[in-house]
Amino acid sequence: MNSSIEQSPLQRIALVTLHAGYHHSSLALRSIAAFCRDEPYFDGLSIHEGLVKSSNEALFAELVEAQPRLVGFSTYLWNIQPVLRLARNLKQLVPDVQIVLGGPEAGPRGEELLANEASIDFVIDGEGEPGFRDLARWCLYGDGARERVSGLVWRDDCAGIHRNALQMLDPSQWVSPYSCGLGALDKHLVYWETSRGCPYRCTFCTSSTDRLRTASLAQVDADLAVFARLENKTIKLLDRSFHLGAEHTLQLLERFLATPDTLRFHLELNPDRVSDQALALFAQAPSGKFQFEIGLQTLSGPVLERIERVMDVPRGLARIRQLVALHKHPVHLDLIVGLPDEDAESCRQSLDAVFLLCADHLQLGILKLLPGTPLRAQAERFGYRWDAEPPYEILCHAHLSHAELMRFKHYAELLERLWNSGLARNTLAWMVGRHFDEQVSKLFDHLLTGAAQPLATDRVQPDHAFGLLAAALADLLAADPVAAQLLLWDYAHHSLVTGRTPDWIAQRLRAAEQLFRTFGNRRMPVLELGPEAVQVINRRRQQPLAAGRYAVWAQRDRKGRPAEVLAVDAA
Repeated sequence: MNSSIEQSPLQRIALVTLHAGYHHSSLALRSIAAFCRDEPYFDGLSIHEGLVKSSNEALFAELVEAQPRLVGFSTYLWNIQPVLRLARNLKQLVPDVQIVLGGPEAGPRGEELLANEASIDFVIDGEGEPGFRDLARWCLYGDGARERVSGLVWRDDCAGIHRNALQMLDPSQWVSPYSCGLGALDKHLVYWETSRGCPYRCTFCTSSTDRLRTASLAQVDADLAVFARLENKTIKLLDRSFHLGAEHTLQLLERFLATPDTLRFHLELNPDRVSDQALALFAQAPSGKFQFEIGLQTLSGPVLERIERVMDVPRGLARIRQLVALHKHPVHLDLIVGLPDEDAESCRQSLDAVFLLCADHLQLGILKLLPGTPLRAQAERFGYRWDAEPPYEILCHAHLSHAELMRFKHYAELLERLWNSGLARNTLAWMVGRHFDEQVSKLFDHLLTGAAQPLATDRVQPDHAFGLLAAALADLLAADPVAAQLLLWDYAHHSLVTGRTPDWIAQRLRAAEQLFRTFGNRRMPVLELGPEAVQVINRRRQQPLAAGRYAVWAQRDRKGRPAEVLAVDAA
């Protein structure tokens, strides 16, 4: 970098984004900054991050005070509207500023944004590093030509809009912000990439047209050396699929295992591609070393073929069962409702089958028709109707009505509140298997047709949720002692008995209380667990329980801490 160039306010550059949550940080902006580290304007480059659900007045004031010459905004589904608002306001107070948008929400919409947003001067599609570097050279110093800036969408002097060709970087040209001291390491989540693009061509995904490229192992080692100095961090890989060839995948996993136990790695897996060797490494890893996110989307073969998603469904399900059975690493599964020509019955079948895998988290999402994806271009063919504003959720299609789609939204809420939260997992697992023909959709339909409907439609507190659940399942609880044992067990792990505890639960827990002088003089409920109840509970425990009586002390006042369990007498 040429440090002799004097930085004036008009030569300053700001890179800006708005996050959905405080624990997020922008790898994209820091990668651009790292790529530009030898540019003469680097000393005038700053990164600004705010939150979508914030006024961002302080961030805006910083930008106005800096009087930047060029501002780049990183855009996504969740932040495009507040970003546009920031850009419009900034242009009013700093009229000479040049504003460029990048990111997956702006790139495919470049022409539309330039036609409708006077405050936006440029859009960069694709990888931001070379495009932003060359645009900055042209804007600040007149160096180069905008016609040759990779992926640039721009207006000419007659308001005509042009789109430049994309030039994809070779992995040898990537510059990791971590290796050059620009990475964001202060948050719990550390975002990282070892590849770009995707080996798959799913028509609903923005990565479907990007060629797969992988970072060198030397670069991986350099970044891991930085991460090894951190404590209690989750390294979240942004790789679209952690399957880069069997040998390379194993080389990465072995390196991850060699890092300190306080580092965790969040990987997106295609389960049918998990090799026996990879599974063995997961089995030998310390508990919690990995977190797995698995996008099944659907189990329907014809639908998978229609969206050009390649998956061996039986093998994939078998691998997920093995990953769950390790009881070591959290498993998060995703399904999508609204894929082309998939009707409600097919969606239900996928949901019911995937629920039985007993993963830690099951997310049921509604299809989004993202700009620039092949499926968006095919939307009319499949009879889609969708919201024209982000996040572009579908409203219906030729084989799925809006009413059916809303039913699945209610299913998603029930999953989130009763299963993903951990609130009533054991109760749900038993009820589905014993009383609802192994179909969670049947249980949810039962809840939605009765007094428990607010579980899916209203914001209810956990104690109220248990009350609604107990009322909706009252007849089954009265006739099935195992169901009653599991509901009490689930509640006892959530809370001690308070004034908010539902009557059915409070009466039974109070009647079961005993004083334990050797356990801090605590009064704790002693719960009876039969063989069938412990069989359900042990699906989710590393240390299995035997049938017997257990005292439970909830850690409600200490978030994230599991309940304490004391065996009173176990068989």
